[in-house]
Amino acid sequence: MKREEVFKRMGMRLPLHKQIRVVISSDVANEADDQYAIVHQLLTPMFDVRGVIAAHFESKAPGTETTMEKSYRELRKLMEAIDMDDVPALRGCTAPLKNDGDAPASEGVEFLIREALRDDPRPLYVTAQGTLTDIAAALNRCPEIGERLTVVWIGGFPYPEGGPEFNLMQDVAAARAVMASGAAVWQLPVNVYSTMEVSMAELAARVRPCGTVGKYLYEELEEYNLCSDEAPGLRNGENWCLGDSPVVGALLGCGWRGNFHMQTAPRIADDMRYLPNPGGKEIRVYDYVDVRFILEDMYAKLRLCSEAE
Repeated sequence: MKREEVFKRMGMRLPLHKQIRVVISSDVANEADDQYAIVHQLLTPMFDVRGVIAAHFESKAPGTETTMEKSYRELRKLMEAIDMDDVPALRGCTAPLKNDGDAPASEGVEFLIREALRDDPRPLYVTAQGTLTDIAAALNRCPEIGERLTVVWIGGFPYPEGGPEFNLMQDVAAARAVMASGAAVWQLPVNVYSTMEVSMAELAARVRPCGTVGKYLYEELEEYNLCSDEAPGLRNGENWCLGDSPVVGALLGCGWRGNFHMQTAPRIADDMRYLPNPGGKEIRVYDYVDVRFILEDMYAKLRLCSEAE
């Protein structure tokens, strides 16, 4: 089904001139929260989602299949669950950059370059729910696209010190390349995205009843939760962090709400500390997001989508 048909059935319309273009980059198979953020973006009429790039992540199990391929396989299953057939699913790079200037090719990299160069007056945002590898590779291969897109990144340790954080550690060179590029950057560090906490009971009550895709989202997270071997204290089994969903809040929220500050993009050391960078570009760094606004918007759109089924 086409996205426009889904929106018609949901009873949601938006003037074309208010739309923004969005390309999603996501390590979909890493945990089970990426799926929620992807579906939320797909069900948001303001976002013209041009494509979704499957990103690599650390290998958590032995085998010959790359983690990017695992993300791609999970992405295809998710697109089938939401029943949208006009949003391309794209394979990304299979490994981190070899250095800050590395420019490997991938299906996702080439797609992002084409989309950025396309003649379209609507702004382009790339929501990065994991490593920055494919975005950095695209910027290195075609630096001129930097002036044509904004990177909205879930990643990095809090300022001012910086330090190890999961999405950053997947490709430190890529993060350095994006920070040094001509692209605008909106960063949502771990102290911000980790506030997207929700109970499994709330997801069971508000997501699971919402048709095919709601059932899929809940059961995928429930299964991951049951099988997770994370140390006690990170998650207790009754809660979860939908840590990728703040990208939606950043794009839906009004810029005057005062939940971010501007600062000079840091240089990033190999140990992921933030270093001074005189003359660097100004980036937007979020201090908090409205968790309840994001969750309630997602619940409402899932319900409308399920009623449209």
